[in-house]
Amino acid sequence: MSRAFIKENEDQQSYLEWQKLLKDREELLRILEKKKKYVQEDPAAESIPEEKRREMLAKYEEEAEEVKRLLEEMLSEMRTP
Repeated sequence: MSRAFIKENEDQQSYLEWQKLLKDREELLRILEKKKKYVQEDPAAESIPEEKRREMLAKYEEEAEEVKRLLEEMLSEMRTP
């Protein structure tokens, strides 16, 4: 096989892996936002002790911020040659 073909194949594989990681992170962000909304708004969440709900909310917000940062980083790297 020619080196050009192998290089193109590696580039394509790398891009597919990048796309999967991007999709996974976007999905994780949606899940974290959904969990935050549940803890904040769902009447069923009132059965969870207040302190525990605050801890859960802080954890979800922290994780969501980290995922957003990683997404922004990925997308900015994509724009930079």
